Amino acid sequence: MHSPRLPALIGASLFVTFFGAGCFVWQRDFDAKTGQLEKELDKERADLAQARADLEATRQRLENALRANADSSSDVMSSKARLNDLVGRVDEIQHGVDELKRDVGATRTELYARIDEIKHTQTAAPPPVAIPQDKTTHFTQLRDAYNRRDFVTVRALGPEYINRYPTDEHADEALFIMGDSDLADGRPSSSLGHMNRLLKLFPRSKLLNRTLFDMGEAYLMLHDCQNAKIAFEAVEKRFPKEKYGIDARARLARIAQNPPGLCAPP
Repeated sequence: MHSPRLPALIGASLFVTFFGAGCFVWQRDFDAKTGQLEKELDKERADLAQARADLEATRQRLENALRANADSSSDVMSSKARLNDLVGRVDEIQHGVDELKRDVGATRTELYARIDEIKHTQTAAPPPVAIPQDKTTHFTQLRDAYNRRDFVTVRALGPEYINRYPTDEHADEALFIMGDSDLADGRPSSSLGHMNRLLKLFPRSKLLNRTLFDMGEAYLMLHDCQNAKIAFEAVEKRFPKEKYGIDARARLARIAQNPPGLCAPP
């Protein structure tokens, strides 16, 4: 499971300083939230370390008693009961640590999603885009906007196409166009949202290779190398001879090298 460290999250706040006073208020709340999470995580880790030490000490006493053929079987049973209690305590604390790690990961995703939102909403509002009533015209305009890298028009036409024609033969491509456009436009969190929806609704899509690869790229943009590795490994395994499979191997090699700035600290 991925367990990002909060210093990497705080580093991401450098982006936020460019987006106005309102963002500073939100960043302050974010810092307070992540600070509390780190305190709780440190406490859980300390408890886990102590529980593991107690567990090892009890296990050692039990082994010593067994080797010495202890006269009282009750002593051995007592040690076994203590051992079982400690095993349960270790499992309980480990679960707490995992829950806190998930909270930290969710907070990190929230930060990047807000950065995406702030970065792209504190600009002049684009002119409204007319939505075609004809399905064929609608998709043609969506694809043309994508080819022109007109991301504003893609964001206007894409969601409406999915809302109107969710089971259309081009629905998976419409989702991919939205996800790929957001990735190219520096919106990795939004891109992952579209790509995850594509995987859920169209698991056998002909665009699966490109979708998984884009997800790896989006996770890399977020410095989430753990999930990027999972995505690239899926591409390499399923499409080993395709260009995307070859490119995925190159990305995996780069992740393995872990050059400065690529991955958040573990």
